[in-house]
Amino acid sequence: MSLKIVAESKTLRLEVLDEQGRADASLDPQIAPDTLLKMYRTMFEIRAFDEVAFRLQRQGRLGTYPQILGQEATQVVPALALKPADWLVPTYRGQGAYYARGMKLRYSLLYWGGDDRGVHFPEETNDLIFAIPVASHLTQAAGLAWASKIKKDGGAALAYLGDGASSKGDFHEALTFAGAFKLPVIYLIENNHWAISVPRDRQAACETLAQKAAGYGVYGLQVDGNDALAVWKGVSEALDRARSGEGATVLECETYRLGHHTTADDATRYRSSAEVESWKRKDPVLRLKAYLEGRGLWDESREAELKERTQKMIAEEVRAYEDFPPPNPLDMFANNYARAPWALIEQRAELARILEESRDLAEIASLPPPEGRFP
Repeated sequence: MSLKIVAESKTLRLEVLDEQGRADASLDPQIAPDTLLKMYRTMFEIRAFDEVAFRLQRQGRLGTYPQILGQEATQVVPALALKPADWLVPTYRGQGAYYARGMKLRYSLLYWGGDDRGVHFPEETNDLIFAIPVASHLTQAAGLAWASKIKKDGGAALAYLGDGASSKGDFHEALTFAGAFKLPVIYLIENNHWAISVPRDRQAACETLAQKAAGYGVYGLQVDGNDALAVWKGVSEALDRARSGEGATVLECETYRLGHHTTADDATRYRSSAEVESWKRKDPVLRLKAYLEGRGLWDESREAELKERTQKMIAEEVRAYEDFPPPNPLDMFANNYARAPWALIEQRAELARILEESRDLAEIASLPPPEGRFP
């Protein structure tokens, strides 16, 4: 009888920028200046939009809205690192990733305003709709990655999840499958320290969430999620592994949700203001700005120009959102099935009769036609 070590694993943490935006030269990924500037502008713009969307909700002009304040690096940077043909599989807190992939912000407002026409992604990108149920999209990302591997198209899938989702059975199932078949998929955990009101230390007993990967034969890495350069480096290297056949990666991006879970939440009931203030010193937008200034790529005149242009752009997106024509109620029956079942067909016919009886025919005729197939 004996005791032998049969397996060992270690989990690394990647940090490139300090809190003042100074880079470790040995780890700096040397991102092209144009890409760095796009990264910063996109993070700046989505933060400004986030603030406007929050105010719109408080004014009754938008439904429940999930802010990404403080998570701009984990939202924007991974999406920019993808190729258009790669699959993006976000959570409901994913408007930053969609925007980085080219979606107009008016559609994000439309979605959170309760209109399904907000699900409108650029044709050249492979983006899945928000996953509202926690973790249900993780196995779907594995399936997309498996399809890419079978087709040998060199593609990869990137799935976002929160620290809470890493405790769900879907995560276990997805990682089991991804590890066994060496799938080209990245599971990016936005560890913002709070699964609604449940703190990270109650979510899992392990020291890091990244180390969970080892149990599935998957590479795991913890990244400073408020460090845009570290996020870029971590995602880029994970994509290289995926495309070269080395399999899946779990990236734990440690960040912080500075706002409430959603506008229906009051985070002051379960966390301290001192904790929030300590994370503000690690602001991902300000750290990247300081880095750019240190390299001579940014200054206050460019900042002022970006601010003015961003304000105009967002105002135009808000106008476009509020000027959308009313939706056709019959659209609720579209795009649910390849071939609608008889019960849905009867319900749609009943609603059509009600609309005809309750509205002037001219008003009915002015509605946009139903989108999608309805056999």
